[in-house]
Amino acid sequence: MADHRSPRVNKALMANYPGQTVRLIAKLITFKDNIAIVEASDGGELEVRLLTDFNHASTYLEVIGQVVDERTIKMAQYVNLGDDVDMKLADQMVQIWHDARFTGVF
Repeated sequence: MADHRSPRVNKALMANYPGQTVRLIAKLITFKDNIAIVEASDGGELEVRLLTDFNHASTYLEVIGQVVDERTIKMAQYVNLGDDVDMKLADQMVQIWHDARFTGVF
């Protein structure tokens, strides 16, 4: 069976996943046309190439998409997360996901 995992990342981890599908919890800073600038859980800024039918309904979202480079994700899907997300907690979740002690869990 194929491995369909999509690792949770922040800005610092993006370079480790070129061409792969990842999940990024982000705060929407601005968007125009098909490009959004977002703040990742570790505070880094990234560019997201949006879907043509992107319709944000909240400040925070989870972007699911392919890493183009260490600064860009091409969105495949997204989940609106509301207007009140604890980004420190979200980043701790990312750190735990990548912690070798929990390899068997994730």
